[in-house]
Formats: sequence, C-alpha cells, structure tokens
Amino acid sequence: MIIRKNSVALTPGVSNYPEPYNQGRGNLSYRHLTEGHLSQYGVALETLHPGGQSSQMHWESHEDEFLYMLEGNLTVVENGDETIIGPGDSCCWPAGVEVAHTLKNHTDRDAVYLIMGTRDPENICHYPGLDLLATPEGYTHLDGTPWPKFTPPGGESA
Repeated sequence: MIIRKNSVALTPGVSNYPEPYNQGRGNLSYRHLTEGHLSQYGVALETLHPGGQSSQMHWESHEDEFLYMLEGNLTVVENGDETIIGPGDSCCWPAGVEVAHTLKNHTDRDAVYLIMGTRDPENICHYPGLDLLATPEGYTHLDGTPWPKFTPPGGESA
C-alpha cells in the first residue's frame, strides 16, 4: 500500500485530559500515517508548535514508543532531566520502563518528528505526580474511580 504525501489529513491536536490536567488546543498537529492500515503499531507525523508541550509527563505499561526528529529542535524531558534533540536524533521509551517523558518546543519554529508506538489493548498510561491513569476503559483517578469524560469547547477531542 502506498500512502502519498499529504494524502492523510492534518489534524489539529486537542487535549482530552480531564480537568485540571487538560492542555487545551494548538500545541501540536499531526497526520496519522498508519491509521486504518496497520493494527500492531501506529506512526504519526507530528508537528509541535512553538511554546507547545506534547503531553503530560507519562510512561506506558505495555506500549513501546519511538521518536525520530526530522526538523527543528525539541526539549525532551525524562524524569525531570532536559535534553535538546534535533534532526537525525531519536528517542526510545520501552514498555514498562518507568521513564516519564514529554516533549517541549522552546523555540520560535515548528519541530517535526515521526512518533511510533505499539497498540496494546491492555496498555495503561501512568502520569507520575498526577492523580491520573489512562486505562483501556478511559481516564481514572489513581484509586480507579473514573474521571468524567472531558469534552473541549466545540465538542472535539483527540
């Protein structure tokens, strides 16, 4: 299967974390390159806009994550340590390894990268320091109580 450049719609990123952890919209945009085509892993072409943060600090119980930088520079935050990466650099976050991470764009230009991850239906995403888990059933508090589903203004969610 061939997927032509720009044949995949550009989607504006809209945070769907429950309040008070929601990050709003406008931090990033992405193209899901493998959505509907592959079942074992997904790949997206993401653009983190100036001043943006990709997500809350997190680590995955059952999913590997991989990032490959194409354009610009990012600050990768891992367990509080910050490292600047640029084109040709990559990051690996193995499933089950408690290295909480997020991406920040402290520059005045877009940062473009490929982000890949496995798709394990049993995955739980942990957010250290927050009363938040992302489970197959949705967001919960650490005690397992479900968070109310967050619907951003305009009714869109990521």
